[in-house]
Amino acid sequence: MPTKADRKRTDAAITSFHTYYSSSSNWGSERWHDSLYPALCQPTRYAALINQYVSLTEVEQILSENLPSSQTVSRIQLPSRNTLQPVSKSDPELIIFEHTIDNATNATSPPAVHIFPPPTPKPSLHDANQLLLSHWNLDAASAICAHMLDIHPGARVLDLCAAPGGKSIALAQSLFPHLKTPSSSTTTSAQPSPTTSCLHSNEIDLPRNRRLKNNLRSYLPASLFASGHVQTFSIDGTDAKALSRFPFGQSGYDRVLLDAPCSSERHIIHAQLRAASSGHTAEEMARWRPGSSRNMAKTQLALLLTALAATKVGGRVVYSTCSISSEENDGVVEKTLVQLRKERGKGSCAWVVKVELGSEGIGKGRDEWVGLDECSEATKYGRIVVPDHPGGGGWGPLYFSVLTKVGPGDVET
Repeated sequence: MPTKADRKRTDAAITSFHTYYSSSSNWGSERWHDSLYPALCQPTRYAALINQYVSLTEVEQILSENLPSSQTVSRIQLPSRNTLQPVSKSDPELIIFEHTIDNATNATSPPAVHIFPPPTPKPSLHDANQLLLSHWNLDAASAICAHMLDIHPGARVLDLCAAPGGKSIALAQSLFPHLKTPSSSTTTSAQPSPTTSCLHSNEIDLPRNRRLKNNLRSYLPASLFASGHVQTFSIDGTDAKALSRFPFGQSGYDRVLLDAPCSSERHIIHAQLRAASSGHTAEEMARWRPGSSRNMAKTQLALLLTALAATKVGGRVVYSTCSISSEENDGVVEKTLVQLRKERGKGSCAWVVKVELGSEGIGKGRDEWVGLDECSEATKYGRIVVPDHPGGGGWGPLYFSVLTKVGPGDVET
C-alpha cells in the first residue's frame, strides 16, 4: 500500500500536471477540465491503415470479422488539396478504415470503442512467396502527418524518428505504388530507378530500431530492401555530424518527416488511470515535471533544425508530435524560425522557411488542404487534432506543422 508520503507526492504531481495544461498558455481551465481532459481519459479510438501490398478484399474481410451488429467498417477520407487540377488515378492514396457506429440504435450512448483484430499474414501482391501483414492499427490522426508530406513516386524521403514504423509504412505506399498490383515482369526494368523513390527510416534507440526493421520487413515487399530503396539507420538527429551520416546529406531530401519524441500526455493520463484503480501512482506521472516539456523542446528544436537542413530548397518538412503542450508544438516551430533568422543574419544560412498552415501560415486561414477543419483546429504555426474536436472523431492528440524550404528571395512568414 502506498504510504502517506507517496500519496502526498502523487497528489502534488497530479495537481501540477493539471495546473500546467489548464494554464492560459495551453488550453485554459474551462476547456481542459470540462472537455479536453475527459476526452483524453477515454480509450484511444483505433483505425486501420491498410497494407496495399496485399489483397484489399482479404483485408476488409479481416477487419469486418466479429463486429457488433451496430458497427460497420468504413473508409476515412483524408484531407485533400484545394486545387483546380484533377486528381490522377495514379496518385498515391492511403487507405484507412474506421468503425462506424449506428447511432440510431442507441443515440443517447457514446460510441463504443472496438479494436480491430491483430494484423494477419497474407501473400504479397508482388511476390506470392512472401507473406506480409494485412494492416496496422493506429490512431487515425497519426496517418495525417505522413499524408501532409504530399509524397509522390520519385521522391527522396527521410523519416527522421521512425520507430515503430507505421508512418514509414504509409510513406512507402505513396513512394512505391507500382508494387501494389501484380507485376508482369520480375526484371530490373520493373523496379524503380536507383536514383529515385527512396525511403530512409531512422531511429537512434537500438531496441526501437530493431523493432522498426522488423516491422518494415513485415509490411513491405522484400524487393525494396534488396534494391536499397528502403533502408534503416540509427543516427542521432541532434548530433552536429548527423547530416554527414545520412546518404543524401545536407539538402539532399525532397521530403522529411519529423514525428518527434514528445511528452505523450495521453499515455501518461491512461497510465495514471490504470495505476489509480489499484491505489498506485504511474511511474509516468511520478516522473512528470512542469519543466518536462521545456526540456523535451530542446531536443525537438535540434531535430527540426536537422530535418530542415537535410531538405532540398523547394522541399517540405512536416513536424509533428502527439503532445498537447504548446511548448513542444508551436513553441518549437517559433524557436526554429528565430534560430534561422539569426543564422541568416550571420550569413551562415542561405535559405528561408515558409509556414504553410495555421494563423501565421501562408494561407492566413485559407489552407491549401480541404477537410482539415473537419478533424483539426488551427494553431499559430500548424494544426492540432484533439479528441474533443467538434467533428466527433475522437482522434489524437496530434500536432503538425508543414514547413517549406525556399530560396533567399522568398519572404518568411
